[in-house]
Amino acid sequence: MIQNILWLTLDSSPDDIAAMVADNEGLPRYFRVDTSLAANPDQDLMKLALKNRTAKDLLVQLTNLGFSLYYNAADESRFIRHDRIIHHWPAVKDGTFKVSDDGIVHQFELPESGRIDQLVVILSPINSKPRLIRYFRPSFATLMKYIPRNTAILRIADVGGVKGAFYLDTRFMPDNSSKIRRLIQSTVNEQSIDADNVVLFGASKGGTGALYHGLTGGWKFVAVDPIISDSWYEQYENDYHFTADGVFLRSKQEIFAELIGQVAAEPRGDSLNSVIVTSSRSPQYPITSEIIYPLRNDLSVLDSGNPNILKHPDVAPSTIYAQVMAINTLLLGFGFPLGESAIP
Repeated sequence: MIQNILWLTLDSSPDDIAAMVADNEGLPRYFRVDTSLAANPDQDLMKLALKNRTAKDLLVQLTNLGFSLYYNAADESRFIRHDRIIHHWPAVKDGTFKVSDDGIVHQFELPESGRIDQLVVILSPINSKPRLIRYFRPSFATLMKYIPRNTAILRIADVGGVKGAFYLDTRFMPDNSSKIRRLIQSTVNEQSIDADNVVLFGASKGGTGALYHGLTGGWKFVAVDPIISDSWYEQYENDYHFTADGVFLRSKQEIFAELIGQVAAEPRGDSLNSVIVTSSRSPQYPITSEIIYPLRNDLSVLDSGNPNILKHPDVAPSTIYAQVMAINTLLLGFGFPLGESAIP
């Protein structure tokens, strides 16, 4: 009989997990990891994994089997199997969040008028809470107040990976990006929205998704300091996003260099009419500038010199005015100067 819960400790190895699954004749619904042996046993396995190689190996193995950290208590981290998430997540169960036919968790906000002529798609930034909500961190919760009437909002969760799949494909979910793109397209089709009236928006990890799906789906986008390379976080932040050990099929820099090269080579009469909001004060700036270089004449890049920007997470809160301006400019069908422009 298959057990619904299997236990691990920090003495366990990835091979132990494989053996336990084999003995169990299948994957359990839950894994629980006893962290009492850790120096800080009350920390969740994500935090422990940043300093403990054994914890990281366990975390990566569980992630690649399709398990997500959903709860942490004293001496214990709990993981849930991917197909069980929608049955466990309270906001899905009570109808606050919806689930597409492909299993993509999302939320749809109607404008007050009830009429839909335009759509903003919001993709979530990073969150490190040991709860499922880290996959759906609220981003610009009040945006509806600042966009044109008759504009709906589609918010898409980023379930997968350790701290999210960056709206890309992972080893466990090799078709994740296609499912997300289908959700956007099906929403556009169902609401009879013209493709030119769709704007994708996101900051940081959400910016990664906005840039990727904007380029692959042909939609306009506003990407705020998108993370399009793993190298900086792997080198300077101890692999904070857990990208270095096989969770993802390809590195972001490989994905975006190839994609941007393909888009740049396509014959096109008009610009992409899309915006990247960034700052030369962000460590992501030189990386982003290099990778998007082939599209430098087709995009609008707004570079904030705000002295309050000292690191990547400072860019989004310091440039909200520019983000609202960019979203509304694109929704209204206006354009930006191409190339890079300095903003406060």
